[in-house]
Amino acid sequence: MISRLEILPNEVFFNIFSHLSWNEILTSFWSLNERFNSLVCSTFSMNQTGIIIRQTNLSYKIFLTKLFPLISNCSFLINSIRHIHFDGSNSNSYDFFNQNGNIHNYPNLKSLVLNQIYLSELLIENLCLLIQYRLKELTLILDEDIFKVFRLEDKPYVMVSSQVKKRLLMFKDLLNEIFSEKCQLISLRLDIPCDHSYLNIYQCLSSSAISNTSKIQYCCMTLRYVDIRLHYTCLIEHLIEHVPNLERLSVYLRESWNRNKLWDLTIGPFEESDTMLVNKKFDVKKLKYFILKCAVNYDDQLNYLKWFFNNLSNVEKIKIRLRINGVCKKSPIINESIVDANFIRKYLMSDTTNNLIHFNFYIISICKLLSNYTERTINSFKIHPFFIERQWTNVKCLFDPIKFYQHLSSSSSCINNLSEYFPDLIFYSDIFFWPNLKYIEVDFHEKVHLYLERFNELFPNVSCIKFDMGSQTYCDNSIEPFKMKQHKLTDIQLRYVTRLDFGLYFCRGFGSNGSCDDRNKERAKILAPLISMPVQLSYLRIEQFQWLLHIIQYAFDELGENALINVRYLEFCVPSCNYGENETVLLGKNLVPFLSKYMPYLQTLCLWKRDDFPWSCTRRWLKYLKTTESINQHAARFEQDLCELVEQLKQLVYLDIHGEINDEKLESYRLMVQKRFSDAHFSIEKSRFRLWI
Repeated sequence: MISRLEILPNEVFFNIFSHLSWNEILTSFWSLNERFNSLVCSTFSMNQTGIIIRQTNLSYKIFLTKLFPLISNCSFLINSIRHIHFDGSNSNSYDFFNQNGNIHNYPNLKSLVLNQIYLSELLIENLCLLIQYRLKELTLILDEDIFKVFRLEDKPYVMVSSQVKKRLLMFKDLLNEIFSEKCQLISLRLDIPCDHSYLNIYQCLSSSAISNTSKIQYCCMTLRYVDIRLHYTCLIEHLIEHVPNLERLSVYLRESWNRNKLWDLTIGPFEESDTMLVNKKFDVKKLKYFILKCAVNYDDQLNYLKWFFNNLSNVEKIKIRLRINGVCKKSPIINESIVDANFIRKYLMSDTTNNLIHFNFYIISICKLLSNYTERTINSFKIHPFFIERQWTNVKCLFDPIKFYQHLSSSSSCINNLSEYFPDLIFYSDIFFWPNLKYIEVDFHEKVHLYLERFNELFPNVSCIKFDMGSQTYCDNSIEPFKMKQHKLTDIQLRYVTRLDFGLYFCRGFGSNGSCDDRNKERAKILAPLISMPVQLSYLRIEQFQWLLHIIQYAFDELGENALINVRYLEFCVPSCNYGENETVLLGKNLVPFLSKYMPYLQTLCLWKRDDFPWSCTRRWLKYLKTTESINQHAARFEQDLCELVEQLKQLVYLDIHGEINDEKLESYRLMVQKRFSDAHFSIEKSRFRLWI
């Protein structure tokens, strides 16, 4: 007998599947019958659907006992998977590679995304095989925390294990293979943190690094599209030499970018007449589209960009998102020039532009002139022969009188919309990603209620708001008081926002050690209604744990009913057990009681600490350990904290603690966790502890 469910057409099930995660599809529909098995396989074979391990609720035990065996033992599923997406915050990603050493045997795997992934040797070995025989698309976003291990220049006394060195050398070899004839990739997205280590990843593709190998071997003939984020531009120069068929190149340069460690553009000078640069020409005959997003703080950075553009004379389409800041008095070009048609033609375009047919730009620049100069800027395009000839004269210009920024764009829609988005509130780096904004950073400003009242209308795609709280950590008379009025924030509901960030300083050593009752009350009165605005807040990052306690203490009536109950991800800084006032040192003991009462369904908890991993200090600890007894006492306290947390938060699947411990504690902590949580997976290092349950 056919059930009512089976009467539904396939299209209805595909629509249902689109609203479910891959593990929900498998656990709910797999093995019901052959038709549903076929539908599941068809879903996994579609573009950008497949194994996506990034959910906060995916339990380690469920993955290891149910999902992983199901995938590994079913040839139909293995053959249908075309896309895999791993997030490094989930240990299941790590175990998928460690326990599935033959991942390269997925015959139809074409697309792989690795976000903040741990660089294990097995992972690197797998990637070397995948880029040769399977993958067409690869996204590789490296974990910044991993690279901190290799930054030895400022700490020559720090010893790094041979295994760690081997892993990074293997990664350098992987980069070489990506840009060699062995690689079959068509599309690559690469995000590399700033590398200050002696191993210098950014030079791995230089001619000197591969001088002993035939140059022909280090050319990837299949690669067409590259999207790269990096700090040192020398890697782009080397990369172009090894990708002769590159058609689209997108470059995002991190803040304070440079050419390389030996050529510092912040101190200059950068001269195009330099013999090495005159002889260095890019062979980019097939490159048709170039995208650049960056900030320019120094004249020599600007001169470098000019040299780079001169090497891209064959490009047909250029898109620029640029922020020009006058931060250096020794940069007369930036400080004394008006960004107009003459400036763009001189510094941001190649001298030879015969092939250029499309030029899209959005430039934000410091402007100390009055707003009536915007007409001059617009008119400069209407009288410039180059822009007249190509009919690129319809530009838009807006002056921000609060921050003294000029906004200049070739697209009228961006500028027209900008006037509605309260530019004095929005961080300008966010605007570069318009109209595909997913998150926005805003100033903690008295006008923010006007901005939030229209948020659903203006930003239906934005799911995250980041509030810059300023220097709110210490009680200081130099800090301006909060200006927002609490009553203006009531009755605002954010339909699409699921994540809120309060503060921008999430790092080791930033736990607050000071207090000021008046400031705490004022802050709590503002944070309570803001946290209550999202219809369903599931992701919360708040700079200090104390701020949550202050909300309950001083502004509980302003906090919406069940405002925190749907939070699944929580991140904050915890006070030190060694530094600060006695009252602050002891605040950690409130952590588990607070979470179990107000966030009982929490799944992921991330803590930032200045020192040791335990958080519920009963007294001030000694910074330096001298006896085995004191080490065991700390291990016992850490065990109590972990057990209480896991017992009270039944849905917790991942704990991530950033801190700093002594070498002597590593083995003691490792043995304790291994004994107490034998069914879980954990990773412990001097600066980080992670537990997957």
